[in-house]
Amino acid sequence: MRCDLVCNIDKKDLTQIRTGLRQAFIRSKYKGAFLRSKRIEIDHFKKCGGLAKRPHVRYKCVKCTDLFKVDEINVDHIEKVGSFKDILEVDSFFFRIFCEFSNLQILCKKCHALKTKYERATF
Repeated sequence: MRCDLVCNIDKKDLTQIRTGLRQAFIRSKYKGAFLRSKRIEIDHFKKCGGLAKRPHVRYKCVKCTDLFKVDEINVDHIEKVGSFKDILEVDSFFFRIFCEFSNLQILCKKCHALKTKYERATF
């Protein structure tokens, strides 16, 4: 029965499974917990001069060290997650995505794009 399952999964199915796992990570409480552990709160003031109720939340890019809003960053895997070519590799792919916090980092979108471009060119 297992052989029938493996034999019937084609490249398109594998792509959909991989995409689904990546989306699950992006929307996960796990990623949210990592972001909360890296947030930097900065006090700011209202126009009238009083302290605002809520601070600005920023995240520090580990490459360029600038501060960014949450929609300007990516959570990056330090060790490349990669892909899988066979359904039997789905377990290891899952554990590469949902890895220890020590294998995750904050990168601004520009630094992340440069890292991704470099990885694709060299691997």
